[in-house]
Amino acid sequence: MGFTTVFVIEPGAAAGAASIPVGGPLAGKHAYVLDANLELVAPGVPGELYVAGHGLAHGYIGQSALTADRFVANPYGPAGARMYRTGDLARWNKQGALEYLGRGDEQIKLRGFRIEPGEIEAALMAHPAVVQAAAVVREDRPGDKRLVAYVVGEPAPEELRRHVAARLPEHLVPSAFVVLDALPRTVNGKLDRRALPAPDDGAVSEGGRAPRNPAEEILCGLFADNLGLASVGIDDNFFHRGGHSLRATRLISRIRAVWDTRITISDLFRSPTPALLAEQIAAGSGDDPLGTVLPIRAVTGTDSGEPPLFCVHAVSGVSWGYAGLLPHLDQDRPVVALQARRLGGPHGAPASLEEMADDYLAEIRRIQPQGPYHLLGWSFGGLVAHAVAARLEAAGEDVALLALLDSYPLPDGFTAPEIDGRHVLTALLGSAGETVRVRCADTAPDIDELADALRRSDPVLGALEHAQAAAVVAATLDNLRMRYRYVPDVRFGGDALFFDATGTPAPTSGAEAWAPYVTGRVEEFAVDCEHARMTEAEPLKAVGQVLARHLRPARI
Repeated sequence: MGFTTVFVIEPGAAAGAASIPVGGPLAGKHAYVLDANLELVAPGVPGELYVAGHGLAHGYIGQSALTADRFVANPYGPAGARMYRTGDLARWNKQGALEYLGRGDEQIKLRGFRIEPGEIEAALMAHPAVVQAAAVVREDRPGDKRLVAYVVGEPAPEELRRHVAARLPEHLVPSAFVVLDALPRTVNGKLDRRALPAPDDGAVSEGGRAPRNPAEEILCGLFADNLGLASVGIDDNFFHRGGHSLRATRLISRIRAVWDTRITISDLFRSPTPALLAEQIAAGSGDDPLGTVLPIRAVTGTDSGEPPLFCVHAVSGVSWGYAGLLPHLDQDRPVVALQARRLGGPHGAPASLEEMADDYLAEIRRIQPQGPYHLLGWSFGGLVAHAVAARLEAAGEDVALLALLDSYPLPDGFTAPEIDGRHVLTALLGSAGETVRVRCADTAPDIDELADALRRSDPVLGALEHAQAAAVVAATLDNLRMRYRYVPDVRFGGDALFFDATGTPAPTSGAEAWAPYVTGRVEEFAVDCEHARMTEAEPLKAVGQVLARHLRPARI
């Protein structure tokens, strides 16, 4: 389609510039920066560049599959209009010009996250002391991948870390920053990644405080050994120095071997430095990881914060997975998860989904007495979140957000199946549960046998003790029984967001399934995953980006 954009450069204006924008569209041409759901992103937010308008080709000759992939329907043009997916990453700057951030196929994957180096490099270049920047994933030790930033200029690494952390989600903040005199280049001028030096893991964070007591000294040693560093200060954040979920699990095991403590991985998320973790241990820490109310990002108790996002568990009763939303939501937004009361034993556990909704409603209002309320639920949890939303609305409260993650009410004419051991395993493990060998596969569930199978097969719940795993199995069994006899008896009058796990096709759309029970609009978003993987890192990134746009600023 010929030239699409133009940028006028005044004489001398490009001298010393780190990059030149690609400008704006010419007359009759259109440029869109869109997210994964083909929605327009805000200025400054990276997305994929699409172009449309006069001169757009009809497709690739003789390549129908490639044409279908690249030439897509244009939701911002007239009926029948098409647009071209360039594969380039871009963003609009404050002056209304497009900035090129690199190719989308240069994305890299690290611990479940898709990472766009150009987005990180753009944040680095926004620092006034940085002249050039590059972001790469290194694997200097087998199996230990980490994100490293290389810059040319005179920034202090810790200052640069704070600068990037203020602009990007936590998973995009490099674990190491290396200052160079110049970036190495190949003979044709491209970045020579092989020539980039390994970070100096012996470097101590600038201004880091030394241990003040034996507990902090031991923890600093454990942190450093786990992260492969020469030393760690008491204020160093485990996850900022290169920690991730696998390392976190190993660190917790080492800590529990040193101290007689019940500390869990959720404690490390809340207290990620040696100083804070030492306080947790000294206070007899070890919040029950299966407690009914799980503060993933705690409510501060002040009047200045945003209302919490309340997340209801899936059929397992466990809500740990919602922690994956944190990097994608505003840092002032508390996230409070609700877990099945049955995990604490049969006493006081609800006998029906209606009773469960009443119970969680009371917990929610204890934490937040007045609206606006924000509710989310995955699968079984979506049914509960809907029931809670309807109850809040009936009480005259404002429900500002109801998000349903691949959650469907039962269809007409549904007949409940007999629940056997295989049924429970697939409810807990998804398709992986179909191949786990248990004697009770075709008979009544044996909770002890299934608990052992869960601990062997699930990378997250495998860390539970046998009694805890048995409680998860028992809760799953109870929740399945409640789910199979529940038909919503209330309608919610507001709008809802529905996230469809496209890897597990459903017989009807979310909007059609919820039409009898939601009188407002049900807005659907496709998430490229199976139902059982909805709370893994990459699906939650897609969910979190949509939630961030819909969580309206409000004050309690």
